[in-house]
Amino acid sequence: MWTHLRLRRRSTGFTLVELLVVIAIIGILIALLLPAVQAAREAARRSQCTNNIKQLALAMHNYHDVYKIFPRSGYGGNDAGRPWNNWERFGANVPILPFVEQKALADQFIYDPNNAWSWYYNNPMQVKVQAFLCPSALPYRNVNNTAGWNGPGSNYAWCSGSSVYTAWGANAGSFNGMFQVRIERQMAEVIDGLSQTAMVSEILSGDGNSSVAKYPYDVFYAQGGDSVYSAVVDKNFATAAELTTIGQACQNPAGERSNGGTLWAWYPHAQVLFNTAAPPNWQYPSCGGNCCPGGAHDWGWGVIPPRSLHPGGVNVGLGDGSVKFVSSTIDTLTFQRLGNAMDGQPVGQF
Repeated sequence: MWTHLRLRRRSTGFTLVELLVVIAIIGILIALLLPAVQAAREAARRSQCTNNIKQLALAMHNYHDVYKIFPRSGYGGNDAGRPWNNWERFGANVPILPFVEQKALADQFIYDPNNAWSWYYNNPMQVKVQAFLCPSALPYRNVNNTAGWNGPGSNYAWCSGSSVYTAWGANAGSFNGMFQVRIERQMAEVIDGLSQTAMVSEILSGDGNSSVAKYPYDVFYAQGGDSVYSAVVDKNFATAAELTTIGQACQNPAGERSNGGTLWAWYPHAQVLFNTAAPPNWQYPSCGGNCCPGGAHDWGWGVIPPRSLHPGGVNVGLGDGSVKFVSSTIDTLTFQRLGNAMDGQPVGQF
């Protein structure tokens, strides 16, 4: 009897082979479930990003309701009577702070002649504002920039139109989007229709390494400088062939900036402005001419399209406050027309 009980007690245990089989099955189940969990997390992050863009678009509408005009991205420099350099200016995010529940922060940007530009840069401009951060982009946000002009993060930017000019690169009439650095625009000037015009979209932060250019995070500078841009026949609608020439000139860059997408309160392209010269998540790097979208005073040229880490495209806030997910495979001309607020041409399906 005791022998029989001992044998029966042994039969209730697991053999090593059985244990390994169970562990293997658990591992397979985890491997099968992990992509689904990751997809669910990204869906939640994309939903939060969509909501952020919606809130920014509504904040801009509220600003327009109060002041009857959209703010420009580039105020506060020496043309406002301040003893600052021309590139020491604030972007379009600063005026809308009261409309994203940041009134106290907005008050810190009120001009005080006792405060040099460095005071603003080292104080209110370094405050992290969640409304300007996409949760999908946060792991790549530049927090230890070695090139200077670093900030707390900026993943959303306002559309300057389809032109290959950036910031101070041309006169006001050369920009066809809803925002630029020289003038303010009214809603009535968006003659193509608010629901057919891009207002705000996503950008990525630079990787913070000032010695090596990294795609898709950094802004690369073209071999040949401005010449590849000046060769574009229609500056508002660069052709696919012209864009390829620009992109290839940037693949082995003459220089780079790694601090784009870090300073939500500064004015340049790749910080708070983008253009629709090329499609979202363009296969080539975000590309500047001689100087310097994203990292300095932003004089001339650049192809600075929206970028995100969402699979397949970017969120775009339209002029009417709605938000659409725009595919990275959108036709180039269609996307250019989406950014152009006043060309009088139908956008088509997007």
